[in-house]
Amino acid sequence: MKYAGATTAVVGASALGLDYFLTPRPNAMNQTSALTTATSEFKLPPLAQFDHSLKYLDPTDQQTVHFTNQSTDLYGDPLDYQWLVDGQLVSQEKDYSTKFPVGDHTVTLQVTDSTITVCPCSSIADSTITSQPDQIYPTKPLLIKYKGMNYAAAPAAPEFTVTPRIIPNQEELDEQLSTIHDELGCNAVSICVGAGYEDNLIQACEIAMQKGFDRIYVLAKYMHFTSDEIAEKLRNLAPRITALREASDKIVWVIGNEFTFCVKGLIPGDTLKEQQIWIEQHHEAYIEAQQINIPQVFSRILPVIRSNYGYPIAYNAEPNEFDLVPWGDPLFESIGWNAYLQPQFGKDESFFTEKFSQLEMFGKPVIVSEFGSSTYAGALTEDFEGQPYDEDEQARNIERYCDMVNSGNTSGTLVSGAFLYIYNEEWDEGWGLYNGLKRKKGFYMYKSYQRVQ
Repeated sequence: MKYAGATTAVVGASALGLDYFLTPRPNAMNQTSALTTATSEFKLPPLAQFDHSLKYLDPTDQQTVHFTNQSTDLYGDPLDYQWLVDGQLVSQEKDYSTKFPVGDHTVTLQVTDSTITVCPCSSIADSTITSQPDQIYPTKPLLIKYKGMNYAAAPAAPEFTVTPRIIPNQEELDEQLSTIHDELGCNAVSICVGAGYEDNLIQACEIAMQKGFDRIYVLAKYMHFTSDEIAEKLRNLAPRITALREASDKIVWVIGNEFTFCVKGLIPGDTLKEQQIWIEQHHEAYIEAQQINIPQVFSRILPVIRSNYGYPIAYNAEPNEFDLVPWGDPLFESIGWNAYLQPQFGKDESFFTEKFSQLEMFGKPVIVSEFGSSTYAGALTEDFEGQPYDEDEQARNIERYCDMVNSGNTSGTLVSGAFLYIYNEEWDEGWGLYNGLKRKKGFYMYKSYQRVQ
């Protein structure tokens, strides 16, 4: 949806009352009367302007767009309205709502001050609406309790400058969380922020609580801090999460995401990119560092959670952490695992199905806390640099993940929830589901999988 700011223009020179001054005066006797009329009728035109719903993603041909008239008149006179779509009059009501066929459409509002009977003055405002298809793939079932989406309410870390580029305001949060729930059919959402954005996290969660989600996971990603610093940040955040949880039992606090990369000094590197390069060069040392340090991180953090939060929690484990987290602790309400396909390393669908089966021994719901694909050729196997942008690749990979969940659940390996990464990353080759205001094919693919418990 291309929102042009509802540009405004005055219709006719009479809008400035100039016709009264240009009219010939027949004699001096009626000149005073003419000037009096001119003064009484000299008015500025009303200001035509309007707003509309669905600003942050183009509407589909099945979605109703609501246009809200915000026109004003300096003199408080009653106004007449005319709504035109592609030049055709469609309504004379103050506000207007409609669906649009696929394509570009011009919406125009003409506002007229009809109290000036000699020559009414008007102004217009217009905007271009781009409507997209509602769906491009056939619908399929997704056999799962919680169909989820990861959503960034603020940047996660300084190196993640594209997630999101601009911190969503309240209006954007409201619309995007509605899109996740209503259009994508997600009954669960995981909302994350980085350090310093806790206010944004709470605001987003409060809005999500109004949308009807069955589960709302709340995650502050404290990256590049020591375990002591993370523990202190969690201690400070606990009262705010407690307030959310007491307002809604849909809230689940995720106390961390991949501590391997978040805890400063656990592996070398000041940024995620540096850490990944080190792992590629020192795989055995990386595994050894996890085996030693991850249990110690939890032994430091869990007592803090136990003392300051009275409800069950969750954690999103890095693939190689899955057997290092004390899942048997009653604090954990589920087992969260970031399960990314990496077929070049043997991590294909059968690998994950087997691992899911192993996690069932804890008797807790298994959650695929992250899965997804970037938008470039070879996204599961190649680095994005130099690879062409490819929406079909992302869509095919999302299909693989959803089919993996269905296959596992059909064979008895219960995956309770799965959360696609990520809704609002706007970088073209990134993991997000839209490009500007346009849905990517990956958006349509995930939408095509309709949840069946």
